[in-house]
Amino acid sequence: MNNPVTRTLCVISMAAFLGCGSNAAKAQINPALKELATAANKEGSLTLSWSGSTFAGIQGAARYQAAINKMFGTNIRINFLPGPDMARIANQLATEFNANQRAHVDLLLGASPQITPLVKLDFFERIDWKQYLPGRITDQMVELDGRIIRIVTGLSGATYNSKLAPMKPTQLVDFLRPEWKGKIASTPYAAGFDVLYADDVWGKDKTVDFVTKLASQITGLIRCGEAERIATGEYLALVMDCTGQDALQWQEKGAPLAQMMPLDAAQQRYYYFAVPKNAPHPNAAKLYTVFTMTEQGQRMAYETWKTDLHFLPGSRMGEIIAGFAKLNVPFKEVTVEWQLKHPEINAGRSDLIKILTTKK
Repeated sequence: MNNPVTRTLCVISMAAFLGCGSNAAKAQINPALKELATAANKEGSLTLSWSGSTFAGIQGAARYQAAINKMFGTNIRINFLPGPDMARIANQLATEFNANQRAHVDLLLGASPQITPLVKLDFFERIDWKQYLPGRITDQMVELDGRIIRIVTGLSGATYNSKLAPMKPTQLVDFLRPEWKGKIASTPYAAGFDVLYADDVWGKDKTVDFVTKLASQITGLIRCGEAERIATGEYLALVMDCTGQDALQWQEKGAPLAQMMPLDAAQQRYYYFAVPKNAPHPNAAKLYTVFTMTEQGQRMAYETWKTDLHFLPGSRMGEIIAGFAKLNVPFKEVTVEWQLKHPEINAGRSDLIKILTTKK
């Protein structure tokens, strides 16, 4: 690489996709991916929307834009719209599709509670993801015939203030103890409890009994992503949280937050990407997704959101899960395909929400 001509060609040639010591080598650029990058570049832009704490919001979008364009030699502009919760974005996309309108975003980010109700509408594009990163993207990551792809792993539990907590909790039932009463919050959408409702987890009776008892303990309802309210001591815990990224993000800032992985209700979830059939820039959305699955993309996912896909090589979440495995924590793997086999979850969610949101 000391030859100046060789160095110049590496910078300006399309062959730069294939290596020259750059990050592009990690993307394993093949003809299918090269064709996708060309199509995405013609579209020229991409619109995304999620909360400001997800993938570092607008600052993260700028980082991803620079990294994607450097890796693939494209000139794609990422437009980021700070969004509401994932369920509202998903519902808006469903409304747009049913009305034969263009989607307001090019990519849906969601977990099983947001994705599952939309499957019957069949408005996600079926994509052969494995062709773009063969050997790295595998069957283990793809569900519903390519309509959704797992991008990161999340662990559901309870986020608590480790400095002010009256005790170190290890199980969900610990939060029914009197010392927590009037000091904890839950979510208005019953995050985490819907999974417990499944017949092969806790089941209806046990879940309803627990949530009913917890409702008398809580003093407020907050959204996932509002961990600052736990860090400041406004609430001492959020039971249950959506996933544990918030605790890790605030730990990095020096806040006394921790996530408890309940020995009696540990859940391993996934966040997915899906490309709507009516997306204005579908190829750019696919390229963004493929980048997220590369080694650099997964590293950036952890840097900006404190999560990655636990079974990929070098995963930080993999290290965390391995640590829980040493404690014999049994995880329930929550996937969209699993949830589709448990219609009792969606049927019971409204009952759990009513229990939590009804003033006592």
